[in-house]
Amino acid sequence: MYSSAITISFLLILTHVLCSQTCRSKFGVFIKNDFNVHACGWCYYFLFPEHAYSPHARSHSLALKTNESYTVQPDINNKTSINTICATLSSDECERWLLCCKVSRDCCMRQLKSRDNNDTSTCPSTWDGYGCWDAAAPGVTSQIACPTFLHYSVPTRSAIKTCQSDGTWLKRGPHGLDWTDYTPCLSYQDLKVSIYIGVGCQIASLLCLVPSVIIFCSYKSLIRQHRIRLHVNFFISFISSGILTVIWNLAITHDKITSTNVSSTHLYKNSVECRLLSILKIYFTSTNYIWMFCEGLYLYRLIVNAFSPPKRLALFYILGWGTPMLYSIAYAIVRIVEANESCWSISLGDKEWIIYAPNLFCLLVNVYFLCSILRILLTQLQVHPNEPSNFRKALKATFVLIPLFGVQLTVTVYRTPHHLPGAVYYERFSDILTNSQTSDI
Repeated sequence: MYSSAITISFLLILTHVLCSQTCRSKFGVFIKNDFNVHACGWCYYFLFPEHAYSPHARSHSLALKTNESYTVQPDINNKTSINTICATLSSDECERWLLCCKVSRDCCMRQLKSRDNNDTSTCPSTWDGYGCWDAAAPGVTSQIACPTFLHYSVPTRSAIKTCQSDGTWLKRGPHGLDWTDYTPCLSYQDLKVSIYIGVGCQIASLLCLVPSVIIFCSYKSLIRQHRIRLHVNFFISFISSGILTVIWNLAITHDKITSTNVSSTHLYKNSVECRLLSILKIYFTSTNYIWMFCEGLYLYRLIVNAFSPPKRLALFYILGWGTPMLYSIAYAIVRIVEANESCWSISLGDKEWIIYAPNLFCLLVNVYFLCSILRILLTQLQVHPNEPSNFRKALKATFVLIPLFGVQLTVTVYRTPHHLPGAVYYERFSDILTNSQTSDI
């Protein structure tokens, strides 16, 4: 009797351990080791459906299409298996397949770590063959960065997966399997057009900014003025940001969506130079917002207290170049710890607000400055109501201040998800507005 109780307890413990060591894919729930082999086999088939192997119907092996009795275990820890499977692939395809296998294994580990937190009323965490999805509440549309091992896919776009109201993932197809929308990841032609629009607008801005800085610096009478010095720093910030954005779009993004050899692209290699370019682009984009704030602050102080203008610009220099460095470094540290891949182009989710929050704050304060300046101008007009030319001057001044303060960028803060109708057109409108700002000044 006593030994029977021990046996039953042992079996219960063993069952609990085995159940807690399971991982889920769109095809079902598997023990960890089986999942790793199973997911790796389907990585091969999903990425290269026309190639030599296909998943075996009754095991987790890959079977030769011409002879189903010949099978191979897609185990990336087994060099013989890797060599056998990669013999049917090019070196680039082999790299992509191995990366997909590694990502699926990471997904399994992620599921095991979060298993205790999963609620049975939610859509469960799962692997869909390309990407790893965390548990989601009913009625929620989840997004993940597009995987880099897909052809022409960039991680700045997102795949979409819908959790239905009954707590199950949306299903489609004749077999009723979980369905994920990877259309945004594969719409590289739309992305290519957006890149060309953005690069064109940036080049137009640079053609306006560089001569302006040269002219300002060529005349000592101009460069001595505080207002002109602020303009020069503001323009240098935009020139630096523009150059880095053009390099990023052409050398990184365009390279990924046009290269036939995925493993040779900069995004895939994730080199130190690529990550450095990414953080420099983020830093100088942030300096744009801070210098717009500095322009607004200086003009606001000048108008509110005309008889006591700022005498020194040291504080503005520290604010304009130093402040963005602080939260850019903080962002880089978080990146290194949590998402040190794909040239730091994969979204960090809520942690992106390390960068977004200060930039948005600058825009909102500049909206306040603009409204205050406009109020002061209108108040002055009431003092001289019979001078219509003053009204026209006030309107012209207001329109000039809008791009100078970056107020128009407030309409681009919200990013429309790529799966929604009209998202492509909004993206192009946003690219034109953002990249041609200095052409309007």
